Amino acid sequence: MPPLLTSLLLVIFLIHLVAFAVLGLRRRQVYYMALVVTFSLLSAAMAARLTIPDTHLGDGVALDEALRMAALVAAAVSIGWTLVRLRDRIRRKRRID
Repeated sequence: MPPLLTSLLLVIFLIHLVAFAVLGLRRRQVYYMALVVTFSLLSAAMAARLTIPDTHLGDGVALDEALRMAALVAAAVSIGWTLVRLRDRIRRKRRID
């Protein structure tokens, strides 16, 4: 990936990280923690790719790849959490109607 694109993604991920952190603190909802973790990991992955691209873990996996894999897991948790919240909201709305 070209460094310019990596830098752009880093900026985008950092903006999302700050936005979701602020939302989570203002709304005092733990739900935003999964989003903050996801964008923290994605930001760290892009920063690692820019600053220490040749760093590998013990098993030969590049550090930025490992961070992206961890972000994938965090994103899956976030999506699952979103679906559960959506289902609960729909159920509550049906009870009210």
